[in-house]
Amino acid sequence: MRKELSALVEIKRDNRKAQNIKRTRLVKKYNIEKEEILDQLTEELKQKVSAKTQRLSRYRKRQNQYYQNKLFKTDCKKFYNCLRQTHSNVKNGSDKEEVEDVH
Repeated sequence: MRKELSALVEIKRDNRKAQNIKRTRLVKKYNIEKEEILDQLTEELKQKVSAKTQRLSRYRKRQNQYYQNKLFKTDCKKFYNCLRQTHSNVKNGSDKEEVEDVH
């Protein structure tokens, strides 16, 4: 039991050390003097990451659209097969009896 407790304490200490190392790196990199500035900086960085992920998702959607347009122009059959495959992955489909009971 004591070994487990000591292991947990060491893990917590290591986490604190890692957080302190990260914190000191940020302080050095951005020349931070006050704690409020650090909080503000972390919020700005989170917003930048969020903006980049949204931009990446828009890029992927547009890339998929270009691919589908090109596929439709060159091979309509393959295009429609791809559409069927993406929409045919329906889980928990209802039985015929359940549908008839509803109507």
